[in-house]
Amino acid sequence: MELSYILKLRNALKPELRHMPIFQNGSAIIVENENKEILLEEKVDRDIWCLPGGLQELGETFEEVAIRELFEETGLHAKKEDLVLIDVISGESRKNTYPNGDEVYNNTVLYVISKYTGKLNCEYAEITDKNDDNFIMQKESKDLKFFDVNKLPEKLMDKDLIKRYIEYRNRE
Repeated sequence: MELSYILKLRNALKPELRHMPIFQNGSAIIVENENKEILLEEKVDRDIWCLPGGLQELGETFEEVAIRELFEETGLHAKKEDLVLIDVISGESRKNTYPNGDEVYNNTVLYVISKYTGKLNCEYAEITDKNDDNFIMQKESKDLKFFDVNKLPEKLMDKDLIKRYIEYRNRE
């Protein structure tokens, strides 16, 4: 697997600039089951729960990002026509610092889906920057689980996205 263009960009910088904040564009997807519970994944690198989602690759649409990331991180398949756009979220609430010290501001397109196929699977591995010029293949998720939005785990990322989803759902 080839290094992502973001890792290549960061590694091309002088060491003192490698962790400076950058913008990242991507998508996140809220998967609802028949009980209106939402799917969260527990990250390997941070012991925190979050929504499936990730960064836009060159040439991808935001819908393609959501569908690709959903499959990579959960094993579930979705169709573009089944995605429902909730909102685009950006700003200070989307600031993130990775375990290696990289700082980012994510511009996130948020979708919800209730029609999907496949079986939950968290075996996907990606290239991880260990911040010592070593890159390893590492599983991204260690668990996948549906949660009631009123009983979410304490260690939770993407609270701003989930809040926006709840507002959206309450308008229906």
